[in-house]
Formats: sequence, C-alpha cells, structure tokens
Amino acid sequence: MGTCRPYSPFHSYQIGSLISFHHLKLFQYCSSLRLQGVRCYYKNKRTTSIMEPKSKLLATTSSQAQGACPDHMKDRFSDLPDEVAHQILSSVSILDLTRFGTLSKKCRELYLSTPSLNFDEFNNWNKSSYAKQFKLLSSLDRFLVRRRENKIQCFRICWSLSYGKAASLYNELYRVVTWIHMAVRCNVEVLDLELRIPDTTRLELPSCIFLCGSLRSLSVHCNKILTAPSLVSSTNLQYLKLTNVTVDEGLCKWISCSCKCIKELHLEHVEVENITMESSSLESFSFVFPSYCGLCHLNISCEKLEDIHIEWRFASTSSRSFKFFAPNLKYLKWIGNLLNNQNLGKLMCLEKAEIFLKHGVDNNDFSNVLEVLCSVCRAKVLILSGEMTKALMREGPVSTPFDDISYLGMHIESLDDNIVPAMVSLLRGMPNLKTLYIKSDPSIFIHKPEACGFNKEFWKSQNLAFIDQLKEATIELSNGNNELELARYMLEDAKNLKKMVLLYSPQQSTHIRVVNESRMNSVATARVVFQEKQRK
Repeated sequence: MGTCRPYSPFHSYQIGSLISFHHLKLFQYCSSLRLQGVRCYYKNKRTTSIMEPKSKLLATTSSQAQGACPDHMKDRFSDLPDEVAHQILSSVSILDLTRFGTLSKKCRELYLSTPSLNFDEFNNWNKSSYAKQFKLLSSLDRFLVRRRENKIQCFRICWSLSYGKAASLYNELYRVVTWIHMAVRCNVEVLDLELRIPDTTRLELPSCIFLCGSLRSLSVHCNKILTAPSLVSSTNLQYLKLTNVTVDEGLCKWISCSCKCIKELHLEHVEVENITMESSSLESFSFVFPSYCGLCHLNISCEKLEDIHIEWRFASTSSRSFKFFAPNLKYLKWIGNLLNNQNLGKLMCLEKAEIFLKHGVDNNDFSNVLEVLCSVCRAKVLILSGEMTKALMREGPVSTPFDDISYLGMHIESLDDNIVPAMVSLLRGMPNLKTLYIKSDPSIFIHKPEACGFNKEFWKSQNLAFIDQLKEATIELSNGNNELELARYMLEDAKNLKKMVLLYSPQQSTHIRVVNESRMNSVATARVVFQEKQRK
C-alpha cells in the first residue's frame, strides 16, 4: 500500500513532484543544522540530559544499532517555539517554504503561519504558456487563502508581468493586486513591491494600502505614475521608499498632511517637478537622482530631521531653488550642482557634512560657496570636493571660523598649485583639526598638472595653528610633489601626530626614502604606513 503524502497547495503546479525522498532528508538535515543558532534557547532544558542513567544511554545505543535514526538526524523543528521557528523560516524562499511544509503536520502549520513571505523568485520561472502561468498564479492564490487571516508581518512581491496577450497580462496584474489586498487583510506591517510592468499597462495601487492601519513600512519600485491618495486618509506609515515612479505634488502634500508618524522618506529616480515637505515627525530624507532630472524646487521644513541626502543634477540653474529648515540636522550629504537660490540656514547641531558640488553648465559663478560653508561651519566632520575648494580661492580668504571641525576630508583631482592657496585659507580657520584626509585621482588627467610649486618650507612659513593639534593624516600621492611636501611638513612639525598613511603608485616608490628622512627629523613618534595603490 502506498503512503499518504502530506498536502501542499503547490502540488497542482507539480512542485511537490520535484521533492524526492533525498530532498526531504537533506532539508531535515539542513533544518537541524539551522538549530545550531538557537541552541542557547534550550541551554537550561538540555542540562538534564547530562544526568541520564547509564541504562538509558545503553538503550539509545541499542536502538541505533537496530537502525533507528540517530538523535542528530531527527527533525527538531517540532520542539521549537513558534516564534523561533518563524524567525528561521523568515529567510526561506516560498518554494523552499512549500517543501518544508510537506515534512510533517507541525511543519505544515508553521508553513501556513509564517509571518514573512517572499514572492521574488518567479521571474525566471517557466511561464512560457498561459496554462503554466495560470497554474503558478492559482497555486500562490491557494496558499494565501489557506493561510486564512494568519498575520503577515513582512510581504515582498518581486514580479515581472509577462509580455503577451492583453487578457493574460491583466489577469496576472489582477492576481498581484489581489495578493496585496490579502496582505492588508492579514494586517501586514512591511510591504515591499517591485513590479516590472509593460509601458502600455496602467497600474493603480489599491487604496487599501494607504488605509491599512497596521502598515509601518512601504517600498514601491515600478516604472509607473503613482497617484496621490486622498488627503482624508490617514496612515501609520513610518518608512516610505519610492523608486522609479512618477509622482505629482499631491503625494508630497499627502505625506505632509496624512503621514503623522513618518520617520524615513526616500525618493530614488522619482520624476517630480516640485517637492514641498513639511513634517513634524520626519527624521531622515533622501532624494537621489544621479542623472539630470526635472526637479525645479526642493523645500523641506522638518523640525526633527536629522539626516538628509541629496543627489540633484541639472543642466540649467535658472528657476531652481533649494531651501530647508532643519534646526536639528546632524548629517548632510549634498551631491550635484550649486544653485543660485539656496538657503540652508544655520545648522547648529550638524555633526557631519559632505559637499560635492559643481557649477551648472550655464553658470560658472561660485559666489555663494561661502554661504554654503557658513551654514555647515558648526560640523565636526567636513568633506569637500576639489571644485568647492577651488571656489574658495576665487572668493578670497575664508573669514568664517571652523573651530568645531576636527576632521577634514578633501576629494580632489590633485593637490595642484591652484588648490594649495585655497587649502591654506581653509586650514587657517580650523585650529582644532585632528584628522586630515586627502584623496586624489591623478589618473583622470590628460595633462600632467602643475603640482610642484609649494615645498615644506612654504607650509612652515604659514604658521598654521592646526599643526599642533593634528593626530592623524592620510594622503594619497598624485602627480607632482605638493602632497609629498605637505606630508614632510606634517611629519617634522606636528608634535602630536600619531599616525600617517601614504598611498602611492609603483612609480612613486622612491618617495618612501624621502618620507623616512623627514620622519628622522620628526618631533613626534608618528607611525608611518605606506600603502601601494591598486591599479584601476
């Protein structure tokens, strides 16, 4: 007589037929290995096994000799608390989760109650025919129906709609939307949607997403227009990430008015004309669009905002503005083009600022560089691009004090003769600087830069106050000798210097001897580390 096979809703799609006896035993064995990470949970329970009577141990040995399964090969999942088993199963794909559900009655219960679901491995599945596609969709439908209303904590759907007949396409899209409705019904907390949809197909996310009281995190990645929800709908969202979507100002207004608990908002490759954001709860905001985009005005007013990351590039600076009010901002990263109209205000709580700005194609004016630096002067860590440093030279001596800055990073093409005067002006306002990092990339030059005009005697003559506070320096050598001479100056005059790292190319190996000579004349006992740069 044949044995009864445990039920699996994927049998109709013949997934069950792929599971051989060896697959089941292998999965049992892998499951037992996974338990290594949770054995500490049973430490108190298992201490009694050490006191087992000798007769019981002999009986166990006898049973193993008669062909019984040894203890380390038994399925211990049945003994685990549900919350521990669910934590282990949270990283398992839906196909492996289905296989797991066929092992025992307990495994099937766990399979149907697992709160983390991942529908993200079907893009390469055989959907060549409508019949096969229908079976796959139906099996996933049945799985969600069988779960009843067991809570879904995290649900990820990564789905590429098939390019084919319209009826098949809309049926597939209808199923995906149905899964979202089911997740909302099961009080989903984290919803991650990555949908690849043909350009000719329209998608409108169900309104139940924005009305779901349990939803805390929503990520949407699709190449479609995202319609703004009604302003009367409130949400408990704390995290929102939008990628490759097109939105209007209505969405920003909805976030400002209806998302009273929002803490993180991230917009990547989002097409939008204007962004106006006002929030009393937002703590982290990012707008990242590496290529040129159509954003014209960016206005942020968030009292609790602590972290902001902007990557905003454009061809023309006309009719563009960037203003934000964030008195408690701690971390600022701004990459892109300098604007004619910008207002950052006084950032009194700023801890780290990374500014990598270039002038626009239609504007070579850097007259407001000092205005930007004045806004970030209270930062403890400041990282600048070479163009920002050069712009300081055009503006004249830097009068703004940077007394709080203890770390200065400069990402430059080379420490050429045009940058050194601006760097001196900048360092003069940083009397408490303790760490200096100079990163250069001479490989991007077509012509060898002029980087030979400033020796260590020049640096000594500047009487810079930071040299007595400097403790660590990292310098990447480029073409010319300016970086080398700066390193020699620091080694000989920085009395509190503890460590210096020099990155050099194979052609610059002769510089090691020169640096070692300066180290012999050093007033400090700094450790010098030479690192050969990797070829690109």
